[in-house]
Amino acid sequence: MQIEQLIIQTLNAKNRVQIPGWGAFYLVEKEARWDAATNTAFPRGKYVAFNPARSSIENTLLPTVMRTLGGSMEIAESWIRRKVNQWQTTLDSGSVLMLSGLGSFRKNGMFQPERENQFDANSFGFTAVMMHRISEPSALESKVVASLKMVAEQRENGLSSWRKAAVAAAITALISLGIYQSDITPQAMAGWFTPTPAAQEALDNFESINSETVAPSESVTPINATNVEENQVSLTPVKADSKKYYIVVGSFKMESNALTLAEELQAEGHEVKVLPGSLMKVGLGGFESRDQAKSALAGIKAEVNSYAWIYAY
Repeated sequence: MQIEQLIIQTLNAKNRVQIPGWGAFYLVEKEARWDAATNTAFPRGKYVAFNPARSSIENTLLPTVMRTLGGSMEIAESWIRRKVNQWQTTLDSGSVLMLSGLGSFRKNGMFQPERENQFDANSFGFTAVMMHRISEPSALESKVVASLKMVAEQRENGLSSWRKAAVAAAITALISLGIYQSDITPQAMAGWFTPTPAAQEALDNFESINSETVAPSESVTPINATNVEENQVSLTPVKADSKKYYIVVGSFKMESNALTLAEELQAEGHEVKVLPGSLMKVGLGGFESRDQAKSALAGIKAEVNSYAWIYAY
């Protein structure tokens, strides 16, 4: 059995476990919170923390190891000492020490817990949730663009196609204006379905299509312009937020790794943003122009990651 599993087992039982020669892991109760830097919501629960103090002998891991190995205290102490030495060797080599289900240690001894893992049995399985910005056109914009595209495609197919396009455009105009044909009187619905002058004109145009004789050479341009312009339907896409330029210092497949790095950089005083995509990118800054990002790039390469690069989002 891995030592991480023994630590988690003891934490669940006692809320604290002392690792001889290393320090103590313990549980901290936290309320539900929102991290604006990473756009992540965290539920209420118990989260793991670490204290590097090594002198305490209370709630040590020794009894759990003795019970698991079925050996004496000396055997358990030797087994734990060997694990601790392996951890220290990993840190001395400059690598990050990852403890599954608990968190990670840096060379400076700083502990970063796994933010999604919590030990509150009453949390009902709630976990951290990261929000993503979604950009999509409005329902009205989608309907109008789709109808105009259909009209443009139908114009090349002669008189019968023109009639189909005219019917489609008239129906779209009626729907967008909120007109609904029914037996309900306007008085009964407090005027909800009372046609506006522009709507009545669109309805008259629709009813006159079957009775009107149109020569094949006539232009089809006049049928749509009045309805759309009189009701002032905007065909311009909704303007999205202007792009900003970030200096990416890490990209990860696993969201938890991106959040871990983002929290560390935020603790060091950096302005951090986690950028979604096929890879979760950890970006610094949020510059208005590429030139500003280029000016800051050299410093970030020297301080954080020599392979940092600029990304527009």
